[in-house]
Amino acid sequence: MMKFKTLGFLAIAIAAAGCFAPQAHADTVAAEIARAMFRQSGDIYRNAGIDRQATLLLGLSFPDHEALNDTRAVNQIYQDAIRQRGSTPVRTTDLPNPFSSSLLSDPSSTRN
Repeated sequence: MMKFKTLGFLAIAIAAAGCFAPQAHADTVAAEIARAMFRQSGDIYRNAGIDRQATLLLGLSFPDHEALNDTRAVNQIYQDAIRQRGSTPVRTTDLPNPFSSSLLSDPSSTRN
């Protein structure tokens, strides 16, 4: 009888813990790009610190390489999003043109 009571409490504890577990959610492409833009190069708040300034002065960090790596990461995310969407481009129709003629009465009379 004691085993069933312990197993019952254990099952309730596991079920309760599952209710409070963080739920996994898919990030949007925009959020992924926003994170990748400053992954290595950092933002103004990170770059203003004394430790960051010291690494720049000592030559341990190169901002142009960091920016290049961030750009590559953004491009990879973009290319992956395009690949996941499919290879066919999205085609839309043009809006109707409300103008029936040109503003110039004679197109050959344009001023230079």
